[in-house]
Amino acid sequence: MRTVHDIGEFRLIERLSRLMPNAPFVVEGIGDDCGVVRMGERLLLASSDMFIEDVHFRRDHILPSNIGWKAAASCISDVAAMGGTPTFCLVSIACPPSTDLQFVEQVYKGILSVLSRFGVVILGGDTTSSPQGLVIDMTVIGQTMGPHFLRRRGARNGDLLAITGWPGMSAAGFHALEHDHDAPTLVAAHQQPRPRVREGQWLCARPSIHALIDVSDGLLQDAGHIAKASNLGVNIDSNGLPIHSDLDRYCQMHGLDAHSFVLTGGEDYELAFAMSPDQHERSLQDFHHEFRTELTIIGEFTNEWSGVRVGGEETDWTGFQHFAE
Repeated sequence: MRTVHDIGEFRLIERLSRLMPNAPFVVEGIGDDCGVVRMGERLLLASSDMFIEDVHFRRDHILPSNIGWKAAASCISDVAAMGGTPTFCLVSIACPPSTDLQFVEQVYKGILSVLSRFGVVILGGDTTSSPQGLVIDMTVIGQTMGPHFLRRRGARNGDLLAITGWPGMSAAGFHALEHDHDAPTLVAAHQQPRPRVREGQWLCARPSIHALIDVSDGLLQDAGHIAKASNLGVNIDSNGLPIHSDLDRYCQMHGLDAHSFVLTGGEDYELAFAMSPDQHERSLQDFHHEFRTELTIIGEFTNEWSGVRVGGEETDWTGFQHFAE
């Protein structure tokens, strides 16, 4: 008997997607951060995320309000990864009957604190019992900016790979919690990530940006998703990676490799994208004029080979994948 462990998360998704019938109103189906559906003159975005106790969080590591925050941020980030605007949300919660009522209310307040920042309204959802731990299932509905949105596929040979913010901070924050280390900036990045909605909309409006994804499973893996969807390879310059001073200090203090956090750490919800090399310096200047968010060029796409390389060399490093040990 073959199991989902044998094939892993992404090959499972590929297999299941082959079972789905085509529908004329579906513009983008399974395989991207959001599905895209045509409803009259509008293009709607739809995505769902599950947040499961002892898979995505442990109660002894995080406040209940931050459990809700992370669940909502993950879902909203999927819309940001298409350059869209989140508008509505469905929230379903399952928990054991013995769960403290105030705990559930604090989780829900954390969800609302993120949704309110982006004007997202909860339309409903479901509540049910769970035999073990807390499960949050969120579905977000958004809309595109007119007829335009960005997919994972679309990178071109010679495009530059760029990343917003400081990848690796969330994974280092989780490491600090696991080892009871004092690293408040890193822990905050892990427990209260910020979806890059406005940045995604800005990128989507620029013709020089050809493909976009949010970094949820690790920079290597998610950059690889763009490359694979675009039938290209991507080379990442390890010397050009953005390393936050707090991450660098933490790794030096504890004998760790900051590059491994940046390349493989997930749940940062930064945006990685392919951009034309033409006038890229002007694009960087315009971005920094609009946002305080960091923006760094870290690699290049190529048609000479497939997959992801670091410094021109193949790597055994990977990101997070469900069903793998």
